[in-house]
Amino acid sequence: MAKYLLIAAVALSLATAGIGFVNRGAYVQTKADLEQTQGDLTKTKGTLASAQKDLAATKTTLEATTAEKEKTAADLASAQSTLKSAQDEADKAKSEATEKDTQIASLNDQVKQLQDQIAQASNGTQGVVNPDDSRVKELEALVASLQDKLKGNESQLATLQEKDKAREQGLMRKGLEGRVLAVNPAWNFVVLSIGDRQGVSNNAELLLKRGGQYLGKVRITSVEPSTSIADIVANSLPSGVAVQPGDSVIYQGSTQD
Repeated sequence: MAKYLLIAAVALSLATAGIGFVNRGAYVQTKADLEQTQGDLTKTKGTLASAQKDLAATKTTLEATTAEKEKTAADLASAQSTLKSAQDEADKAKSEATEKDTQIASLNDQVKQLQDQIAQASNGTQGVVNPDDSRVKELEALVASLQDKLKGNESQLATLQEKDKAREQGLMRKGLEGRVLAVNPAWNFVVLSIGDRQGVSNNAELLLKRGGQYLGKVRITSVEPSTSIADIVANSLPSGVAVQPGDSVIYQGSTQD
């Protein structure tokens, strides 16, 4: 009987030891799996944090791009409005010149008719004329008035023609100065404080300066009565230098007579 009990005890001990070994192996594996899972979790958190950071940066960039796009659209609309205004001004000047031509032709006809009447009256075609005849004096006064008006219109027409000629030839007064009112870096143009009233012409090049230092060049692309738009000449600015509102411009080209 004791022998059977001893065998049973030994068998039980072996079984217990086997179960303990199996449990320890499972524990070690479970612990390793847990550590692996924790490592994966930490890595996933890091990836998530990086993704969130990238998302925030992308959102900031998108907002900046949207703002720049809206600003560019506004600047473009302003530039188009300025260009239309300049075109309207040019059309108005041409219309005025055509109107003056018509007025001059009409006045010439009136003067000729009156001169013919005076000649007829003086030649006695309408009877003997007294030098003091009031009709002759009236006609002579009217001719003189029309001739004065004709001279005034011719002078105005000449002024308009000279302005158009100067604009077409790009002639400007040497030493003409102005300043930069606004800058559009996206479209590489500036708005200047000088325009048609100051004699600014399309395609003219002006020097940019800040204080006593010359920075580069701009080229006129559109002229309004008191302002103008100019493109910044490519590669004329030193590296790292940007045009700013308040910078000066000066024209040093050919002299307009």
